[in-house]
Amino acid sequence: MKLRAGKTYYLYQLMDLLRAEKVERQQILYINFEDERLEFENGRYDDIIESYLELYPDTKLSELYIFFDEIQELPSWEKYIRRIYDTTTKHIFLTGSNSRFLSREIATSLRGRTIAFELMPLSFSEYLKFNKIDAADTYSTRGKSRIQKAFDQYLIWGGYPELVKIDAELKTQILQEYFNVMIYRDLVERYTIGDVSLLKYVMKRLISSLTKEFSINKIYNELKSRGLSISKDSLYKLVDEIFSVYLMESVEKYEPSLVNREMSNKKIYMYDNGLAAATRYAIFEDKGKLLENMVFNHLRKKYDQVSFYKNRYECDFLAFKQDSAPVAIQVTQILSQDTIDREIKGLDAVHKIRPDSKLLILFTSIQPNLTVSEKYESMSVIEWLLTS
Repeated sequence: MKLRAGKTYYLYQLMDLLRAEKVERQQILYINFEDERLEFENGRYDDIIESYLELYPDTKLSELYIFFDEIQELPSWEKYIRRIYDTTTKHIFLTGSNSRFLSREIATSLRGRTIAFELMPLSFSEYLKFNKIDAADTYSTRGKSRIQKAFDQYLIWGGYPELVKIDAELKTQILQEYFNVMIYRDLVERYTIGDVSLLKYVMKRLISSLTKEFSINKIYNELKSRGLSISKDSLYKLVDEIFSVYLMESVEKYEPSLVNREMSNKKIYMYDNGLAAATRYAIFEDKGKLLENMVFNHLRKKYDQVSFYKNRYECDFLAFKQDSAPVAIQVTQILSQDTIDREIKGLDAVHKIRPDSKLLILFTSIQPNLTVSEKYESMSVIEWLLTS
């Protein structure tokens, strides 16, 4: 689960649901392993269940619901969890930081006994709920104004729950602290990276490529010209490690050929707009990049695969969902007579190779009385976020 995205409160919500389903309070065991008062002498994790039974000796352990928060703080937790799963109860819920708790590693550690869920920052509709704004009130002047103001804030500061009610002057500081945690705990400690300055340089180069194509070969040559020593294989490995901690993601170019797809440059997107704005100040002024990054994050939650298309013309996204037609999407701040030809050419280029594609243009504002062909669907980003 993602850093600061509300893991603990999600567990609280699950426990409330169990209580609503008439599960007795004594059948629920919750422990947060970041509590400094917890001590287990000689790794005696059995003290947990033994202490519980002292309090509730008549409870059937097979009906016990266990919630372990920040389980990675418990050394060799995997063996303990495997054992209580096999011998005590199947109802076990775990959370952990992404630094030592990647879903693919959980599945390996627990030998297929798990279902992993990623908890991401708030979607825009969730952001409105946090601010007690009615997402359905898009007709009254007051309602539209409140939604638009929230959208402007969400576009810049992203969806981390902790930031929703915090003053703007503190948001950057908190987001930069998140970023530092990702560097020092999630990357340096996890992967025992020795050269932190090299890591920071590569991360800044990737972030500077937000919504654009990037080339590892180009970064390698830049490092070499600066006298920084790293092999190309090590650089590829470092980039993969950066992608593993839920800070940013690469998006492949759409190519029918697997070989061509692997050889093509990829685009960079970040998991949250706030982190993008807090780590690269120029982004504050580039609303177009933030808008495209926001659309990407919505797409990755809704679709199985997200690509971009580029040949003679470029299309921002080509999104695929099983058993559905793909959707080709262009994102623009202002849809006007000056910009519509460019957006349409990118969509038409995709339509030639994927005639089954739906064609969609997303915008934040549209020129009055602009006519868009019925071949293309067009709507505001706000409307799309709230209805798709």
